[in-house]
Amino acid sequence: MRRIGIGLLGASVAVGLAATSLAASPALAGGSRAGDAARAGATLAHAPSRMRLVPPNILGVRRLAPVADSRPSGLPSRATQIRVLTAVLKRIAEHPALQGDDVGLGGSDVDDYNLGALWKRGIDGAGTTVAVIEGWNYPGISQFMASFDKAYGLPNPAIKTIYPTGKLPKNCPPGMVALGSYGSCQAWQSELVLDVASVHFAAPYAKIVISATPADTEITDDAASQVAPPEMMKAVEYIARYHVANVISISDGTGESSYSHGRPEILAQDPGELAAAAAGIPLLVATGDCGVVQNLPAANGQCEDVTHYRDTATWDDSPWVTAVGGTTPNLSATGKRLGPDPLWNEQPYSSAAGFSKVFRRPAYQNDVAHITHSDWRSVPDLVMDARNGTSEASPLLAGVLALATQVNQGKNIGPINPAVYSILGPAGKRDGIVDVVKGNDSSVLPNGKVVRGFSAKKGFDIASGWGTINAALFVPSLVAATRSLGEESAARDLAMRELIGLEHQIRLSSQRVSATGSITMTASGFLPEHPVRLYVDNHFVVKLKANSSGTVSFVIEPSSLHLAAGRHAITLTSMLLTETTSFRSE
Repeated sequence: MRRIGIGLLGASVAVGLAATSLAASPALAGGSRAGDAARAGATLAHAPSRMRLVPPNILGVRRLAPVADSRPSGLPSRATQIRVLTAVLKRIAEHPALQGDDVGLGGSDVDDYNLGALWKRGIDGAGTTVAVIEGWNYPGISQFMASFDKAYGLPNPAIKTIYPTGKLPKNCPPGMVALGSYGSCQAWQSELVLDVASVHFAAPYAKIVISATPADTEITDDAASQVAPPEMMKAVEYIARYHVANVISISDGTGESSYSHGRPEILAQDPGELAAAAAGIPLLVATGDCGVVQNLPAANGQCEDVTHYRDTATWDDSPWVTAVGGTTPNLSATGKRLGPDPLWNEQPYSSAAGFSKVFRRPAYQNDVAHITHSDWRSVPDLVMDARNGTSEASPLLAGVLALATQVNQGKNIGPINPAVYSILGPAGKRDGIVDVVKGNDSSVLPNGKVVRGFSAKKGFDIASGWGTINAALFVPSLVAATRSLGEESAARDLAMRELIGLEHQIRLSSQRVSATGSITMTASGFLPEHPVRLYVDNHFVVKLKANSSGTVSFVIEPSSLHLAAGRHAITLTSMLLTETTSFRSE
């Protein structure tokens, strides 16, 4: 999110668009479809009164010893991994100010989150995969990471780049170029470096998948969709469908108010988040770097052109997403804790927090409603180191969740929000939740005006959520909640039901039609102004265009389509959603 110098990338460039993402969806080919085992619903946010997912009186969980796992092929033995990482810890202790290639990650992150205690037990991400969602690629990432790792003695990560929306165009799309340094392809390259390095620093032996999905693959969309293209949510669907990763992190802070088509445009992207939830893949999104306001998509730079009112990041507001805000490690030069971590606030940059204006309060936040005093989803849920912006915080936590996935024998552990709110958060430090009690996210605008934000305080608060973590306790506690209480399974089932509902929004003027008659079909939930393809009995009929509300209409005449008497299937395919229904011709 912030502008920092990135070693091999040369000049200082915008490090990202901070803050912001099917277990088995065999129908996603072509116009992506969230179906079958990866189906999930509209959004938990739309049903704030739904019942609790776990008993209300469970505050703590039994500690789990790490599960002995077999070494994935290509990795050294557990003993060798422990030896390598023990040497890394020694090097950090001897050189606490050490940083790798100016990325800004350092020993303070290892010390602040007690990662070394897990590394020494062989809990290092081996056998897991974390995906980071990017708007462009960076061919030099392996070279950069080799240099980064050399500074610490870390193992080089296994990195793979995928292109869920197809091969990248030869040149950066015009819509992205128009955004300049803030949203350009070059800016995404530097964001990518920070995302990869942050995941790797928390989970040194986890595999990392880079998903490169630029904007404009269908249309040249509004500015918000250049910075946070819906193609990224298609990538989330792809990753879930093909079991590409166990955890997904997105660093984007495009505000809800930025989308030209408003609520329909935002909700049309729900299928990606729901697909991940149904697959059990935790989807983490950074909250943003401009405090209680949000950077405008067409900005000169990070926090230089912002809203003059409270706004929150769109994707992190989804109740199916774990929203990650930012803190600053509070450690001495030798790595000793000096006190609780404060919220990250280096005006004009600071951790973002606040309330969605689109997503209502999810059920898991009902028990903190007396604190938020709102019917709307509040963010963040957790906070991590954001000295390089919340684009650092989200992938750092993704790396920690890779460690939890390893302890859970490689099985997905998400969505994690119900467990965090019902069990780990209330248990506090016993389950690895470290309270944040100092700092605020008020924003000082370029003209000097202050937009008042929220302050951290004891326990859950709007500014910091539940706080940050002690990974040595948080990881086994989260796994215990996943195993013994099935925290994630109820959420997965709900997501699946919600997504199935999205796939059946086609409305017909009649379910029966004569051979010479006609019926009117109307369907909603699509990306506004984007193409939607109509098929009848799997035969292409016409390409439609969704209106500004995401709705399409068409008059179906059996005679013109040469349909025989009997039942016929209607299928509407789009980038993020496929809808189906049927009618009978007589």
